Amino acid sequence: MASNAISDITDEFLVCQVCLEDFKQPKMLPCLHTFCQSCLEKLLATEPVGKLDCPTCRQDVPLPQNGVQGLKSNFLVGKLRDILQQQPQQQPREDTSEAEEDGVLCAVCEVGNSAQFYCVECKDYLCQTCKDMHRRFKVSKAHKTVTLQDLQSGQAAAELRGRETSKCEDHQELNKFYCDTCHRVICLHCVVTAHKDHQYVEIEKAAEREGAKIKAKLATVKNTADLHQNWIQDLQSVKDEWSSQVQRTKKEIRKQVNSIIEAAKKVGNDRNAQLRAMNAAREKQLQAAMEAAEMDLASARSCVQFTDNVLEYGSPAELMSVAGELTERLDQTADEKKAGMAEMTKDLVNLTVEPSTYNVEQEVSKLVGEIKKTFIPVLSSLPTLTTQVRPNMVIGKDGGALKRIKVVGEDGLGQFKGVTSLAITAEGDIVATDHGNSRLQFLGKDGSFKQRVGLTFQPWSVVALTNGELLVTGDGHRIHVLDKQGRESRAIQVTGAEETGRTTQGVAVDGLGRIIVTIGHQVFKLSPSGDVMMGIGGKDQGQQYFGSSLRVAVNSRNQIIVSDWDNDKMMMFDPSGRHLFTCGSCGSGPGQLCNPHCVITDIEDDIIVSDCNNRRVSLFSRDGTFIRHVLTESEHSLGGPLGLALTCDGHLIVSESKTIKFCL
Repeated sequence: MASNAISDITDEFLVCQVCLEDFKQPKMLPCLHTFCQSCLEKLLATEPVGKLDCPTCRQDVPLPQNGVQGLKSNFLVGKLRDILQQQPQQQPREDTSEAEEDGVLCAVCEVGNSAQFYCVECKDYLCQTCKDMHRRFKVSKAHKTVTLQDLQSGQAAAELRGRETSKCEDHQELNKFYCDTCHRVICLHCVVTAHKDHQYVEIEKAAEREGAKIKAKLATVKNTADLHQNWIQDLQSVKDEWSSQVQRTKKEIRKQVNSIIEAAKKVGNDRNAQLRAMNAAREKQLQAAMEAAEMDLASARSCVQFTDNVLEYGSPAELMSVAGELTERLDQTADEKKAGMAEMTKDLVNLTVEPSTYNVEQEVSKLVGEIKKTFIPVLSSLPTLTTQVRPNMVIGKDGGALKRIKVVGEDGLGQFKGVTSLAITAEGDIVATDHGNSRLQFLGKDGSFKQRVGLTFQPWSVVALTNGELLVTGDGHRIHVLDKQGRESRAIQVTGAEETGRTTQGVAVDGLGRIIVTIGHQVFKLSPSGDVMMGIGGKDQGQQYFGSSLRVAVNSRNQIIVSDWDNDKMMMFDPSGRHLFTCGSCGSGPGQLCNPHCVITDIEDDIIVSDCNNRRVSLFSRDGTFIRHVLTESEHSLGGPLGLALTCDGHLIVSESKTIKFCL
């Protein structure tokens, strides 16, 4: 029976994921992934700029001066493999009946005795005779041997876990001390040489001290892992439900279309019935008219023939004897012809179908109905996290909702000097960074002044959390956390920035409460407690090269959008820091940018950016495709836009240096 220690070990931790072989000189990266030293050196040699990314999670790997060799060695790998190999394996032999009874054979003797012991040092199974011989040799006299029962119960695994394998790479001695000055394990020789003036403690005390801290953090990460697991389960439920929703929607569309078709058929049948009735009446009328016309024709011909005969062959006396009747008949026939023709002409009509004045396609589209997207809460377990306030409406793609502009800050209370950033609180109030005056100003939903909070630094960016707290940047490498009343509750120190002279600037918070902040050429992702989880960029970082003035936003997928003032572009990264795309280029044309400042996303994850020196606000799709200019200098009297925010009811707010404009 495998012990818990053994059952928890898998090949994932024992095999290099580059060469897919057992580790050779395993080196551990800051992200805790381990690879062979030679594999990492080969990967580094293929990079044109000498930059190393983790092959698993693609995070940047800051290399020490001596390169891959200077990375920490993972001594635990060999120990884990030893623990895994302790499990007795069934061995074939000729005496099958005895083998089946005993299960494991001695690995030393040739007579096929059953193994009763296991040497922890040699990792061999031994019978009683070989075990006694093992103790007689000087080289193996001190080796630790355990019974198979102890091995199967997990006692040998405990022995192996307690065995120290970490040796000093410089002196090949066991590391028995920890240098608090250099933050590394050292041997006794190191203590009396390179670290003699440093602060150091015994490795057991350091392990006890740091182990307590790590266990506390581990509990938080395990809780986070549970949240991710719940998230995956919720997403799977939504995914499973999605196909049935699509099928139901298709049925509804077919039902609506069929009902429209049936209604159209009924109207068509009614029109055809009306046409048949009109046709029958008209044919009857025409038949009667033709019969009357034929009779009139026969009468007229008879009159004409009689008159011709009288005129041709009658004597004057005969003509005068019928002249009166003849004249009366001729007049009567002529009048009947005019009356009959006039009556028939009056009743003749043409049939036409009068077309509808409506746009048929649009009207049918209205009758079929629209497909509506309803946003549902997927992560039922996440409300305990403090996340960024997001708007619940979408910027209109046609610009029709942004015609009326309301301006605040031009006079009286609420005057500004450099409004570099905006945020919307959970209550809908507006928070503005008054950079030049070293303060925050709070405005109501209608733009009315509420309060101002003085700061000891010039704030660059502010973001509001759902728990009412505010994160403010602009003070060295710190992020200040303020409560609802604007009182500082704590400060988060960002570690690992290359440029000590730069200050925190852009800031955002993703859906898991992780903080995204920029310092100079770098973007950092921090845990909710402030620990650095990931860094992107830095000087000379290829496609991830940034200028020194960056702003950030995150969308509903926790993807990171960075606007780069110096390089006139925006870049998107996935949550692990992998580059997805770049959009924008220097210029004033559609989709081009000139000193982009603040960037935010709407409910559809489309990207809104303040294009400062082009004096406009532009809208890009979530894949980086330019859609349109939302606000411009010519149409909306826009100066140099800086901060952006979407109110809870979906209205866009834009800040300039001294004013805030509400787009209604």
